[in-house]
Amino acid sequence: MKELRKLIIKLEAAEEKASEADKAWEKDPESQEKEKAFDEAYKAEWAAFKAVRNKIKKLAGVNDNTASAMIRNHRDEVKKMIGL
Repeated sequence: MKELRKLIIKLEAAEEKASEADKAWEKDPESQEKEKAFDEAYKAEWAAFKAVRNKIKKLAGVNDNTASAMIRNHRDEVKKMIGL
């Protein structure tokens, strides 16, 4: 569970960074630098999401879709169960 806690914290940080990069790019959509920053942030977010999903799959014995739904739709409950 300790590892899952760390992975969720990392995911939420990556989500925040991707959101900030997206907002910056929306303000200046012609900027290749901001587009690249968003692409990199989104890749990091996706990697963090997959890490959480894979850990949930292993711990709960569920498939990709169920683990993904737990992250997207029931994250607060998952966090509560692991003490976050």
